[in-house]
Amino acid sequence: MRFIESTVSLDIVPNCGQLVHPLFGEVILWRQHEFHSWWNQFEAIIDHPLSRTFINGVVDSLEFKNTMPRIGGLFRKKKFKKESNHIGGQLCWGTFLLENQNVVQSAHPLLSVALGQYLLEAYHEQRFKVRWVEPRSQTVQLEIEASSDLPHPKPVESFPWSNIKQVKSTDSTLVLDRHSQNELKFEGERVVLISIESMDRFLSGCLPYVSQKDVDWFDAHSCKFESCEHLLRATIQSFSGMFLKSEQPVYIIDGSSWGAYIENYICERGWGSAHVTSYDTSDYTLELTMPMQSQFPYTIGLLCGMWERAHGRAYRLNIRKENDTFVVQIQSLLDYENQ
Repeated sequence: MRFIESTVSLDIVPNCGQLVHPLFGEVILWRQHEFHSWWNQFEAIIDHPLSRTFINGVVDSLEFKNTMPRIGGLFRKKKFKKESNHIGGQLCWGTFLLENQNVVQSAHPLLSVALGQYLLEAYHEQRFKVRWVEPRSQTVQLEIEASSDLPHPKPVESFPWSNIKQVKSTDSTLVLDRHSQNELKFEGERVVLISIESMDRFLSGCLPYVSQKDVDWFDAHSCKFESCEHLLRATIQSFSGMFLKSEQPVYIIDGSSWGAYIENYICERGWGSAHVTSYDTSDYTLELTMPMQSQFPYTIGLLCGMWERAHGRAYRLNIRKENDTFVVQIQSLLDYENQ
């Protein structure tokens, strides 16, 4: 059995903006309120109920990795409780109570429902249809109904902006403090971990619902993203909106100012990476290079939000691809005469 530790350690992949968990693979570190804000932004942009799509994506990713080991023999419930506490504590999604079929100390209902559904299916070794209610704050009560068996989840299909590479080994780690009731803290705030695979599975499930309307702030036609382009645009817009809903400051004096913000707001929390190649102080045009990786839409979205906060102007985005690198240009949507 695993020992339940008081900390959670994530490997840091140098210069890549990636965090790797030993159990869940690549993860993103979210402040709890950020996930609330992003979810509201993204679902409003898609304009379609997405709760079930998200839960299915997360459950499939946990099942694909065989996160919960098969448990049998004497004291099965006791062993299962320890393992489920370990999983919930590593992610900070809440504490699952098998007897009551609920999750307490919930970080967000969708995360807690996904955790509870996965653990119930792992324990009973069968599929369930799940409904849920929230009888009180930070508590999710699950109601289950037996469902037909479904095939084991397949590997998630990569997006055209991703590049599947083996994660580099590293000696650098980020250590998160684990508090009572399976809470993780980073810089004094409660945080949650969500795997890149879970996000990819969810976004793949959203493809049928994305609006196909053209907009004047986005140009990535040369990249040939095809059917994924509108999803990419919606994801970027939701993350820029999430950043703008926050109170994180951005003060830009010249091109050198961007590096610290990118490191603190993006790279160190697993949101990806970007390198500034030029910044024009006359019209505020920012150009960056970014690698192919799953975090690509999140990185751009955060950068667009940062750019808009710094300059007080709506952004226009141009993306082109050069070999395995994207060149991203952020500039003003409208023309201004700067003084």
